[in-house]
Amino acid sequence: MSKTALLHVADRTGVVEFAQALAELGFDLVATGPTATALRHAAVPHKSVSEFLGERLPADALGLLHPRLIEAITNPKPKVDLVAVNLYPLSAATSDPTLSQDEVLSYVDPVGPALLRAAARNFKQVIPLCDPDDYQQCLETLKAYDRMLPDRRQALAAKAFHYAAYYDSTVAQYLGGQWEEFPDEVVVALKKSADLRYGENPHQNGAFYTLSGARPWGLNAAQLHTGRPLVYGHYLDLETAWELVNSFQEPACAIVKHGVVAGLACGEDLAKAARRAYAGDPRGCFRGTAAVNGEVGEAAAEFFAEEFVSCIAATEFSPKALQLLKAKKDIRLVTLPSKLISAHELDLRAVAGGMLVQERDQRPFVAELKTVSRRQPSEREMRGLVVAWHGAMHAKTHAAVIARGTAVIGIGSGQTSRLDAVRLAVVKSQERHPILAVGDPVVLASDGALTAEHILAAADGGVTAVIHPGGASEDKAAAEAADKRGLALVTTGVRHFKH
Repeated sequence: MSKTALLHVADRTGVVEFAQALAELGFDLVATGPTATALRHAAVPHKSVSEFLGERLPADALGLLHPRLIEAITNPKPKVDLVAVNLYPLSAATSDPTLSQDEVLSYVDPVGPALLRAAARNFKQVIPLCDPDDYQQCLETLKAYDRMLPDRRQALAAKAFHYAAYYDSTVAQYLGGQWEEFPDEVVVALKKSADLRYGENPHQNGAFYTLSGARPWGLNAAQLHTGRPLVYGHYLDLETAWELVNSFQEPACAIVKHGVVAGLACGEDLAKAARRAYAGDPRGCFRGTAAVNGEVGEAAAEFFAEEFVSCIAATEFSPKALQLLKAKKDIRLVTLPSKLISAHELDLRAVAGGMLVQERDQRPFVAELKTVSRRQPSEREMRGLVVAWHGAMHAKTHAAVIARGTAVIGIGSGQTSRLDAVRLAVVKSQERHPILAVGDPVVLASDGALTAEHILAAADGGVTAVIHPGGASEDKAAAEAADKRGLALVTTGVRHFKH
């Protein structure tokens, strides 16, 4: 009894050889569009869909959705035994900035997903193929056994449904998700960009996936210029470091290790910012991931060549900087575009059995800052408070960050007690600068509301100005404690917990 294979592929890799082998196994071939053209050029006998159905179909692709063709695939006794469908890689079109929306949508195949789903739905009778890599195994199985076992058919069907869902999600993500509220259903399309050597630990496998359907931005637009491939930890650290430095207009450098901010500073230029960031915690910054919000020039490269960081991210590296830094052992140089912020960008976190979804926290301030102490912060204190506040926003809760001028010198993060976070920040700041010289003021930022006890602990550590969210029942007592010690106390009205 003859068998029939329907071939409708955008990626024609190996399809001619696959079709020839199917014909040798006794399959009648039905091919569409460019697939049929490829088979005709290779002199592989085949029929059109019209010839297969014995009915003339419309010239456009929608004719392939003829009910008789779908029935031939989905019938309990189908007339089609194998369906091979793959689709144009839409992510290539959606990521091309030269294409208009109409041009991108012209690449959307309205037929292929329907044919593939029809075959996958009827997998017990029809073999669904969506990946050229599966052709050879399919042929070897059919040659050896003249059939395919149910579990393998089911695996191919699951793969086909994933493939079709990914395709549709790519279109959805390209068109955008301007939601007024979280929808009942959300499907995220992810495309593997790289296999990682391992995950957080060597015994864990890992990979990097990008959101499909969106213009390249963020870490999916990272270009590695030298060094070994990025590992799992680098991506985590780059996420924090890159967002942090792009919060500033002036030259800034952030150094992150194990997802924790270790150094942060602004300066007159990137070289000075980098030196001050590293000096804030040399042990913590050692082997960390650095990010700067501009081009790394010769002066900044000379500094990074003296110290050891495992990765440096920048908008550009000058030729001299590349020459200097490529000479270092085991360093990775990455360029990233300026950070793009989407008002509807989501933060996804996997938990056992599900996913937590929230809007990304990317607004450092949501209202005017308010001074609640009698003393107003000086201009120099305010500059330091802003730097410390951004550091606290990206540190793990509970977090307290102390800055001297526009350089962070002490970070207490990931503490279960806010008082412990404040005390840890004070101790670390004093380790960096045991004797605080006359000059830039020492200020503190907290990601959550402070009490009088916290304010007094900060004052004992030499802090002269504090910024915190406020909005707690102990705000009045905290302001009174600040007045008692002569501190300036500023509230932001927004907290930045990060777990």
